[in-house]
Amino acid sequence: MSQNIVSISLTGDDLTAIRGMLAGLEEKLKAMVELTAAQRLELVKMGPTSESFVRQSLATLEQDPDILPRSFNLEEMQRDLRALDELRPIFSRLRQLGGRAADTERALGSDLYSAALAAYRFAKAAEGSAVADELVEHGSERFAATGKRNPAPEKTPD
Repeated sequence: MSQNIVSISLTGDDLTAIRGMLAGLEEKLKAMVELTAAQRLELVKMGPTSESFVRQSLATLEQDPDILPRSFNLEEMQRDLRALDELRPIFSRLRQLGGRAADTERALGSDLYSAALAAYRFAKAAEGSAVADELVEHGSERFAATGKRNPAPEKTPD
């Protein structure tokens, strides 16, 4: 196997612990929401300039909350901003972890597919073995729709 971008091996105890931690994280963050695509499009977005406006508005409103109608929930606005400030570093770490998870999944898939392609090429060259013939048959099914193209050649070290 010439490509090995990632090598990872977890024990059953590791997997159990990870699942438990994820369950705990999901439980602690159960108040998070999941928006529909339509909801995402409809919501006003708060970028850096808007965030500055929000913070200045809140600071101003806190000086004289009596200018607001009773229906305006200033305490909820304060809680939302506090929650945003507290959760942002956590969300940042979750995004980084999610990105690493996606990259690791992609790398593992690439390692596996590269290995399978190499094995397919070896099997085509071996001929005569029942295992090689079976592997060539699997590869032939996989590449039947690709026409006369052959799988990418294995890279050789210089």
